[in-house]
Amino acid sequence: MDALTHALGAAAVTARASPRARSGGLALRLHGLQWGVGNWQSAVTDLDLPAGQTLVLLGSNGAGKSALLDTLAGFVPARAGRVTLGRRELDALPPEQRNIGYMFQRDALFPHWTIERNLRFGRGAHADLDGLLDALELRAWLAHTPDQLSGGQRQRVALARALVGAPDLVLLDEPLSAIDPEARPALRRTLAHLLRERGVTAVLVTHDANDARMLGDVVGVLDRGRLLQTGPTLQVFERPADLRAARLLGVDNLWRFRVLSLATAGDDTVVDLAVEPTQAPVLRWRGRPAPGLSLQPGGRVTIAVRAESIGLCARAQAPGATLPDDAWTLPATLKSLRCEGPLWRWQCTLAWDMQAEVFTLPEALRRLEPRVGDPLSLRIPLSETHLLADGGA
Repeated sequence: MDALTHALGAAAVTARASPRARSGGLALRLHGLQWGVGNWQSAVTDLDLPAGQTLVLLGSNGAGKSALLDTLAGFVPARAGRVTLGRRELDALPPEQRNIGYMFQRDALFPHWTIERNLRFGRGAHADLDGLLDALELRAWLAHTPDQLSGGQRQRVALARALVGAPDLVLLDEPLSAIDPEARPALRRTLAHLLRERGVTAVLVTHDANDARMLGDVVGVLDRGRLLQTGPTLQVFERPADLRAARLLGVDNLWRFRVLSLATAGDDTVVDLAVEPTQAPVLRWRGRPAPGLSLQPGGRVTIAVRAESIGLCARAQAPGATLPDDAWTLPATLKSLRCEGPLWRWQCTLAWDMQAEVFTLPEALRRLEPRVGDPLSLRIPLSETHLLADGGA
């Protein structure tokens, strides 16, 4: 495992609670659930979320994420199906009897009440606030009203209000959207710690793949009311179900090829790939395609590769023409380079004019001393590549 992969993996493990560490909470189950607003409605959905785990639903605007939360909370009736939380069926219960904490996308605080009174409303009337006040740094603001706080501070209050008083389920609608970029990582870690510490079952919706990666025990990819994929976070991010899911999950490199030929080698499939309109093979892929993926000569396929899975070296340092079967070494030219937080994004052009995005730690800059136009070699383990059915441009 290279340094970048190790760093990203360690960060995710630190931020995301281990399911084994959680002893409280109730299991959430959607049985043939269909939800909707006005003339729009979702597909029929089944889902099981184990007690004490966090489900992050990732999707773009209009996917139906907030409408689902409103349905779980009881503000909008389900179109079909049932919702159970532990042994209780929620469908017939009004919102006030569901014991659900809800953090709305807009903080929805009572503007004429102090922060303390906002937190003491409902479940918080007799709750111990000390832990939340300290974790979210709110103690100094208890006597203030919401209009005296910044947007980020109001989001912290809204988060505290959703968690106060031991709810059976917490619903979080874009909880970090109003937080300044520099403060977002710290609050993300705090939120992960609070959910783990309280052992609460939670459903969080976001359009940010980083939030999903760092906060979810389980990730679901939601697109236009249809759940494309759901599963453990690492599994979903490493193996997107289809091209649409890959885009929503933030896969930077999606390269389209034509299948020239197929062969078998033991349990593996060997696929020779070309770039249209040429008929000469440019890559040979070897591995086990995902179940259900149809490959045939003349067909098209997309190769998905995460930017952090690619290694970099100077062209002169690249291995010779005899390459291992488990990796590609591809010639490329550096097109641009920019800093994105703790990582650097290298945009490269491959020999057949496709663009490749690479993430590295700063160490790569010191080692390679790159300039735009420099020749590079990209090393890509085949285990980090994933074949997807091609869905067009």
